[in-house]
Amino acid sequence: MGWRADDELQQMLRDSAVNYLGAAGGPDHFRNVRASASGFDATAWAQMGELGWTGILLPEAVGGSEMRLGGVLTLAEELGRTIAPEPFVASAVVAATVLAASEADVASTLGRALALGQRSVTLAWQERRGTVGIPAFDTRLDGTSLTGAKRYVPAWHADTALLVAATSGTETIVVAVDPPAAGVVVHPARLTDGSFGANIDFNNVAIGEDAVVLRGEAADVALDLAIARGTVALSAQLEGLAGALWRITLDYMRHRSQFGSNLSDFQALRHRMVDLYSEIELAGASWRSAAKQLETGTTWGSDLHAAKARCSQVAQDMGRWAIQYHGAFGYTDEADVGLYIHAGLRWSTWLGNAASHRREALAAHRRKRALNG
Repeated sequence: MGWRADDELQQMLRDSAVNYLGAAGGPDHFRNVRASASGFDATAWAQMGELGWTGILLPEAVGGSEMRLGGVLTLAEELGRTIAPEPFVASAVVAATVLAASEADVASTLGRALALGQRSVTLAWQERRGTVGIPAFDTRLDGTSLTGAKRYVPAWHADTALLVAATSGTETIVVAVDPPAAGVVVHPARLTDGSFGANIDFNNVAIGEDAVVLRGEAADVALDLAIARGTVALSAQLEGLAGALWRITLDYMRHRSQFGSNLSDFQALRHRMVDLYSEIELAGASWRSAAKQLETGTTWGSDLHAAKARCSQVAQDMGRWAIQYHGAFGYTDEADVGLYIHAGLRWSTWLGNAASHRREALAAHRRKRALNG
């Protein structure tokens, strides 16, 4: 379709992703990472660094390519198709956006390591359930002492570089925190996509001036943009997942025989698959519309909320129907559909679930109507 057409750069990135992920990604890779002690494949991350993916939003000065968002979303969609557990959105999109906004030495050091795929970086910003966008922070930096708690920190593993958003006096601040530092207490938990998340407590953690990444208005702007970019990239990843799951299900229906006919021969089932295909296409259109809104500088317009709500919903809907059509086989660990459903459950709730974003989309629409009289 015309609205799905890639420009030359996006097509190059898509070809690169298809070639690499076709050989090194997919359900087998998901299973291997899920079974690992860290939930993180450092080798795959380093290879993504060699391909230029991990530094795609970072400045050239630190080894990045400083591309526009379109290329990022192309990669996110393909990573979704192969349920890649590597922290592309959390690290190469969200954290990278924060690092790219800073000229501090610590940001340059972390940016170089991220661009090379030597490290992943994660942003700890959320403090309570149901947060959409950037909230007010209870975590505080008083002088050189950081106190508070962050919840649902994504992409956690032992060698993750940690950025923490907090309040310092009356302004927002982002600082780099060494996870082994005294006073940092990490409570990791394995998530349904095989990766780890964490709840992290900060008990009077010493923070030097050289650890400050951003502060004040610059921090507010960067955090807002980072979570908005992460939300649209995650939407693209969810749509990619749903599309792949649709194709897996269709292939199964063409080969599964019941009552002397293949499942794909039953008209009622065919109609439902057409409906699901239409929902996935609409999801693809929704995150592309949100991306255009982001390019105009509007981070939290109704289009972005609508995209995350629609893409989260379609991934879960496709998962339910995939299980329905696969029957009892779909519940087994050997069935790839179950892996897609586990990943979809995790991604659809991160950065705000469908219900939360529907509420925000409605509120944004009402604000727009009020402004227009």
